[in-house]
Amino acid sequence: MSEPLRIDRIGEGQVRLAGVVGFAQAAAAFGRGAELLHDSPGDLTVDVSGLRSVDSATLALLLAWAAEAATRNIRLHLAAVPADLKALAHLCDAEPLLGIA
Repeated sequence: MSEPLRIDRIGEGQVRLAGVVGFAQAAAAFGRGAELLHDSPGDLTVDVSGLRSVDSATLALLLAWAAEAATRNIRLHLAAVPADLKALAHLCDAEPLLGIA
């Protein structure tokens, strides 16, 4: 059994994503992210240092959050991005969409 996914508000405009994002959790995780974006007074920073593994489900979730943020005129920024997520985002040319420098 994989580690459960945790999405926690850690401050004003700050969220921490930890555990494993799998396809089974992606829909619920999208809903939680949409709630956090709705409550966000401005840009949202997502600390992804707690992710235990990264795959296409992880990238899909983060891109869906970024798209939802854009509809609300909010920018999504990722912080403490693990190398494997940077590599996957680069492969898909998604760094600008995710606020990865």
